[in-house]
Amino acid sequence: MKNLTGQSIMIANLIKQGVLEQTNKICPECKSQMVRHVTDEPTQVDYAVCPNCGITANGLKIKHGVDIESIDGQYQAQLQKQMWQGVVKNSITLGNPDVIFSRRFANFKAENDRAKEIGNQAYILAEQMRTEPLHVMFTGQTGAGKTHLAVAMMYKYLMDGEANKHAILVNFSDYVTLKRSAMNEVNGETQGMLNKADKLIQRADIIVLDDVGSERGDVEKMILSTDFETGLLLQIMNAREGKRLILTSNLSSEKLGQKYDQRTYSRMMYQAKGIIFDIPDYRQQSRGIQS
Repeated sequence: MKNLTGQSIMIANLIKQGVLEQTNKICPECKSQMVRHVTDEPTQVDYAVCPNCGITANGLKIKHGVDIESIDGQYQAQLQKQMWQGVVKNSITLGNPDVIFSRRFANFKAENDRAKEIGNQAYILAEQMRTEPLHVMFTGQTGAGKTHLAVAMMYKYLMDGEANKHAILVNFSDYVTLKRSAMNEVNGETQGMLNKADKLIQRADIIVLDDVGSERGDVEKMILSTDFETGLLLQIMNAREGKRLILTSNLSSEKLGQKYDQRTYSRMMYQAKGIIFDIPDYRQQSRGIQS
C-alpha cells in the first residue's frame, strides 16, 4: 500500500489531469475532502469517495486504507453501469429494451463458420473504433444478428476506457414514426424526448442507427422513401460526419441506393466499412435473441 504522501501526490496529479475533481463532501471518518471522477452527469456526485478511507458519499465502505487504484476501479464500474443505463433510457426504439440492450459479443450465437467470421470482423472493427471515428454498415436479411453485433460493438466501445462517454441507439423506423406523431402532439412529451435524442445524435461518441430502410414497411416491396424520411436520414448522416456510427439495414447497399436519393446514399456509403450478413435467420433456427 502506498504511503499517504505518495497517494496524495497521485490524487493531485489525477485532479490536474482532469480525471478526478474535489467535491464539497467531507469524509465522516478522517475528515478528508472526497473526490470523484469528472463527468457530465451531476448526479454522479453521489459516487464521491474518500481517497484515504474508501468511504463513499452514500455510506459504502470500500476498504479502509485502500489505495487509489482500487477505489478508482470500483468507482469506474459504478460509472460505467450508470453510463449504460443512460444509453438505454435515451435511445429511440419501440422494441423490448431488456432484449435489445442485453446483446454482447459473449452471447452472439455463431452457429457456423461464416457467423464466426462475421463476429470476429465486428470485434476487430470495435477495437479499431477505440482510436478511429469509423462508419460501419451492416447489411443482410432480418434476424441474422446485425443489431446484436451493433449493440455489442457500442457496449464494448463504451466499456473500454473512462466512463465519460455518450451513446444512443436510434431505430430509424421508430424515429420516423415518432417524428410524425410529434407534429400533432399537444403536450410536447414526444418532441421533448426527440429533442434530447437529436442532441445526442449530434454529440454522442458513438451511435447505432438501426433498421434503416424499413420505415415504409416490407423491405421486399422496395417502396421508395419520402422526402420527409430522406431528409431525416440525411440530417443524421451529416451530424455523424467524422464521428463513430454503426448503421444496420435489411436492404443491400444496392437497394439502399434505389430507395434513397443519390446525395443521401453517398453520405451513407462514404468511407463506410461494411459487413454483409449472409447467414441464416436465427429466429427461425433457434428462437434466439438475434436480430
